[in-house]
Formats: sequence, C-alpha cells, structure tokens
Amino acid sequence: MKLNDPKKIEDMLNDCHRDLSFVAVSMGKPDSLSNIFLLNMYLFKALDNEILLWLKNLDNGSIVTLASRNIFELYLILIEVNQNEHSMKRFFAQLGNDRDELNDAFMNKCEAVGYELSDNDKNIIQEELDKSPFENIETHCFRMRYLAKTHGYQEDYDFFYKLSSKLIHPSAYKVLGVVDASPQYEVVAMTGYHFISKATDFAVDFYNKNVVLAKHNT
Repeated sequence: MKLNDPKKIEDMLNDCHRDLSFVAVSMGKPDSLSNIFLLNMYLFKALDNEILLWLKNLDNGSIVTLASRNIFELYLILIEVNQNEHSMKRFFAQLGNDRDELNDAFMNKCEAVGYELSDNDKNIIQEELDKSPFENIETHCFRMRYLAKTHGYQEDYDFFYKLSSKLIHPSAYKVLGVVDASPQYEVVAMTGYHFISKATDFAVDFYNKNVVLAKHNT
C-alpha cells in the first residue's frame, strides 16, 4: 500500500483520531477510574495527540518520523502496562521522578541565568516534588529495546532507531542527502500507521470489553 497520497493518509489518520478521542472521553471522569483505566485513558489521549501532530504536518518528513516513533513507543507501553500490573505501577511512579528531574533542571537554569524565583513559585515546585502516588516502586524509565524484544517487535525497534535517528537528528544524511519527498519517509509513514492502527484497535477493544459491557450490566 502506498501512503504517499496525502489524502489517503489524512483519511486513515482521521479515522483513528475519531475512535481514540471517542474512547478517551467516554471512559469516565479521571477521579472515578481505576489505575489501569486511568492510565489507558491518558495513553489513548497521548496517541491521539501524536495523530493530531501528524495531521498538521503531513508534508514534514521529520515530524512524521518523530510522531511515528512516539506512536511505536506508546504502543509498547500500552501493551506492557496492560499485561503487567507491576509495570503499570512503575509507569505511574515514573511521573514523580520525571517531575523531580525537570524541576531540578528548571531551577538550576534559573539560578544560572540569575532569574530569581519567588517563594510562592518555589513552594509550588516543591509541593509537586513531594507528591508520589506509588512509593517503594522503581522509578527509572522503561527501556524500549527491552519492551520491543519482550513483545516481539525487535525488528521494528531496530528500524525506528536506526532509520529515525538519521531522519530526525541533524545527521550528515539529514542535512545533505534527504528531502521530504524521499521514499524513506513513506516507509516510516507506513510503519507508523501500522502501529497507530494496532493501538486504535486495542483502545476500541478495551472500550467494548470494559466500558460498554459494564454499562450494559448495570
């Protein structure tokens, strides 16, 4: 299937956007959801955001590549946390660690350039640093290579990380040897769409088996 027809790509991505956005908003209020429902809702939203980024930049090969790789990683996380409760808890726990690192970097940069934070700003940042929904759970990020190998996507991992690194970062090939119309981007788009389609199927199936069935039984 050739995906170099912008209208064809747009139509397929819009179908996925329609389904993912519907599922995400139909799962209920966040404060009423169990942990796995809550995490899935946010993962569905994150996937939908990548689709929207792609749709806004159909002719930009670098952004298509970035969105495709993000979709691949989100799909790996999606299937991992739904199959492994400990991984689900780990992903929640990573939020606190991510906030710590980002806030530390932010405060260090402010100090380096002589920008003084107010006491109120410091208190808000420190308050966020202290919040951790899961204690005594390791907070280091998932290794995508490990997830890909575990779930049978090692070849796709190698494809994305060998090819996309040359197409996203300012490599010599990116600077001197590739244009947005290059066929490499078409292959990236095909692979990216493959995984957004799989993720959308997962979301719809999760919705039908859990949300629709629960409503039917009440």
